[in-house]
Amino acid sequence: MAGKVSDPHPDYEVVSPDWELMRDAIAGETTVKDKTDTYLPMPSGFKAQDDGGAEMYAGYILRGKFPEIMGPTLRGMVGIIHRIPAEIELPAQLEPLREVATTDGLPLTALHERITYELLGTGRYGLLVDASSDGQDTIPYIAGYKAESIINWSRDADFYVLDETCLVRDGFEWVESPRYRVLELTGASDNDSETAAVGEYTQVVWEGPGDSEADAGDPIIPQMKGGTKFDEIPFVIIGSTDVVADIDEVPLIGVARAAFNMYRLDTDYKWQLFMSGQETLFVMSDTDQAVETVGAGVVINIPSGSEAKYVGPSGVGITAHKEAILDERYQAVAAGAKMFDTEHKAQESGEALKIRWAAQTASLTTIALNSAKGLERALKYAAEFIGANPDEVIVKPSLRFIDSTLEPQAAKYLMDLWMGGAISKTTLSENLQRGDIATYDRSFEDEEELINQEIPDLIAPSMVREDEKADAAAERMAKTAPPSGPKLVVQK
Repeated sequence: MAGKVSDPHPDYEVVSPDWELMRDAIAGETTVKDKTDTYLPMPSGFKAQDDGGAEMYAGYILRGKFPEIMGPTLRGMVGIIHRIPAEIELPAQLEPLREVATTDGLPLTALHERITYELLGTGRYGLLVDASSDGQDTIPYIAGYKAESIINWSRDADFYVLDETCLVRDGFEWVESPRYRVLELTGASDNDSETAAVGEYTQVVWEGPGDSEADAGDPIIPQMKGGTKFDEIPFVIIGSTDVVADIDEVPLIGVARAAFNMYRLDTDYKWQLFMSGQETLFVMSDTDQAVETVGAGVVINIPSGSEAKYVGPSGVGITAHKEAILDERYQAVAAGAKMFDTEHKAQESGEALKIRWAAQTASLTTIALNSAKGLERALKYAAEFIGANPDEVIVKPSLRFIDSTLEPQAAKYLMDLWMGGAISKTTLSENLQRGDIATYDRSFEDEEELINQEIPDLIAPSMVREDEKADAAAERMAKTAPPSGPKLVVQK
């Protein structure tokens, strides 16, 4: 086999710098400053110093401030998406996954939040469904893989390489241990589709650098309950705009880039402030006498006719730097706000809409939908693992992200649509819930039951047929008429 197991996909190398930038921005100032000139170039004037500018550059970095906006933005968006938990339906055999779904003990809801977090951070996350044995009598688990760990793949979903390199303790020392898991459909024919054989899902774990086949372990063939072998790989790659193997865009990359621009501008701004406050004493004299010390309490004697004055930078660029920082902050806010752009403008023409959707980027809605779709697909694989019905698995995300209070006129319009048969009770109920009129805790039927319990005699006039109105009027007249009086007959 050509190449090494650790060789990445060509697309991986293109986008991995963006993933690194995002991780560092999320980690914050300490991580960013540790990488020194990766994100903050040394000014050329520093290099003329005897130490190569090391001391001046250290002070330059120290004064700058990296804006801690990525981490809070990311966590805030996860909170918005999962403010109302997704509705997750499982077959009875998979119910234990609600409490423990991963090898590190995450419950299903926490795993769902982790998926969303990674999609917002890098636009990519992988889920591998596996079991500790052959899948006969054990509940499968879901292993998550960050974007950086999915180093190679095939668009045909028949080949993946997962980097599981980790730190291993050797006495008092922790050393890096290379490890790669190869998922592949083997034995499939490359002939035309009518005669092609179905591949067999196998796993091979490589220990070491992967330079030779000697690093590869024995093939593992996972099986479903009853000994049935998988004819596809139970691995799901979730992207920010779709659930496919191709790399998707990084949703918040614009916010991260603006944050780094703000960091560089802020560092220059603080340096200018520092230099403006550190004036230099100039003594113009015809003697060789040098002034060795300046400051409060120091007496300086200079020859008669000499001149001394402080000279400092003019600081003409300070205001421009400050304005540039504010502009970058605006750009960061604008980049984050695009995530909320899920509605089209009412006056957009059909052609404008077509162009807009063709260039649509990831939004909170697409992130929420793909996060749920990917988790659902992984849970369906888990159901197949133990012989349960995958069709019983449903993950329905809440798309109620921001204030969506329904106006009374819109609520009445929905009621008219339902009564006219244009929409179902379920659709009506869902819209009333999204509009903060009905609660998510009760179904439409539960709401009807409560209405009947509280005001059984009150019926909305618009919901009563004309003959029912006539019957009700006749009954009221009959009750109030004198016993010996004539009976009232209502013609229908």
